[in-house]
Parts: sequence; structure tokens; C-alpha cells
Amino acid sequence: MNARCRRVRGWQTRTGWLAALCFCLACLALFDLLKGGFLGNQGIITLLPGSSYAISGPLPQGATGIADMRIEGEPEDASVRLVPRKVFSGFWFGGAMWRGSVEVAPTAREARYTVTVKDRIGAKQNPALVFTIQIWPDQKTRDAHAPSWLTRQTGYKPSFFVAAFALCGLMAGGVTFVLGRYWALVLSEAACAEIYRLEHSEQGLRLMCERPAWPDVRVGQECRLYRYTGEAVGRATVLAVQAKDLVLVAEHDARAGLGDVVCLGERAGEPGQGGGQAPHPG
Repeated sequence: MNARCRRVRGWQTRTGWLAALCFCLACLALFDLLKGGFLGNQGIITLLPGSSYAISGPLPQGATGIADMRIEGEPEDASVRLVPRKVFSGFWFGGAMWRGSVEVAPTAREARYTVTVKDRIGAKQNPALVFTIQIWPDQKTRDAHAPSWLTRQTGYKPSFFVAAFALCGLMAGGVTFVLGRYWALVLSEAACAEIYRLEHSEQGLRLMCERPAWPDVRVGQECRLYRYTGEAVGRATVLAVQAKDLVLVAEHDARAGLGDVVCLGERAGEPGQGGGQAPHPG
């Protein structure tokens, strides 16, 4: 097996491991994203000074419009305000809904507020109309208190890491696939093929591989077996020549396994191309 074959297989193995690593990291980032979403702020709205946040909810019982809504829990300096702007009909159940926003003044200080929305009578409170608002002084402090570990450590949302690692994994996987096809091509050009099936029989360990582009494959022909690194692991003899595959039997001392390589271009008593044991791919 020549150096070109070993080099291509070495790069295919590396890119395969890289793809697996990227997908594992993407799964970990996804777990961090889901953990932050389901077990994170638990309904707390986190905002910065000078920002706003779109919000909506059901119209309080007994209220017919925005004028009937009563808002409690805002700070006295009005640095944080819940501002209803519009009443509309709910999409799923057709109930009355309101839409508005939380407005935070640039001078707002770090604090936590519980803002409730009621009707003028102050009927029994709907839990959906209780809003907990946390004001942080800057983005760095907000990130430091984020439910996501990745956000706390880097300042970036976990969704960024999910997308980045998944994209890198797909690219590395694509390169691995292309190198795999190229690996099969260079093996065929060198009159070699990868072992894809092993089975024990009365004759010994039987091997199956694709039939390489070699014009003189015959029953009884001897060949060498190699690891993809170029290490010789034994010899085998061709038992059957099929349309697309070869069936071989390995000698008793052969250490062949799945993924090893059969080379028919070398007689069993001759050294491989390049002389002796091939070096590990750089």
C-alpha cells in the first residue's frame, strides 16, 4: 500500500474525529440552551437602562379596554413603566387581549420589580398578569447572571455556539465523505480494497472486499493485508472472484480486521511499494 493511500486515509480519520467532536459540542451547547430556557430565569424579564420589551396578556376580568386597566408595582420615579397600547382579540380562543411594552428609562437603577395588571375593582388576580422585571446596570452584569453557562463565560448566546459547532460539524463531515470516496479511488488505483466483512469458516477467517480495478485477479492469488497506517498484518488467498466483490481467506497468523486493506498488486513474498513497513501518515 503506497504513501498516497495512507495519507488520504489519515486525513479522512482526522476529519471524521473533528466532525464527531463538533457535533458533540453542538449537543452540549444545545443542552445549555434548553437548560437556560426551561430552568433559567423562570419568567423574569431582564432589561437594561434605556431599553424596551414588547409584552402582552389577557385583559383583566371586568375590564373592557385600556382605560379600565390598573397597573401596580412601578417605581415612583417612573423609571420602569408598563405601557398598554392596544386591545385585540386572541388568536386561539378569541378572548380579549392587550398588547404593550415595558419601557425602561436611561436613568433606571439595578432593582427588581413585580408589576401587576388589574381592573379598576381589583378583582382576583390572574397569574398571567404578574410580571417580574429585573433591571441590570449593563450588559456585562446581565450576562454574568444569565441562566446559560456559555453566556456567563463568553457573553454570547448558546444558540450561536449550537449553530457554529453544527455548521463546522457538517463541513467536516462533508470533507470526510469526499475523502472517503477519494480513499476508495486511490485504493482501487493501487490494486487494493478495504475489508468490509469478516466471518469464520472451516477454511479459516474469510474476508470480503470490493473488487479493485485490477485486470488479473484470479482464484488462488496471494496478497498482503495491511492496516491503513501501512503496517503489514498478514497474508490472504483469493477464494472467489465475483462481479463486484472478492472473497479471500486469511492465513492463520493474520491479524486482519474490518477496515484493514487487501492489496492484490503485491505477491505474498514481495515487499510493499516503497519498501518495508510504511511509515505512519504525517
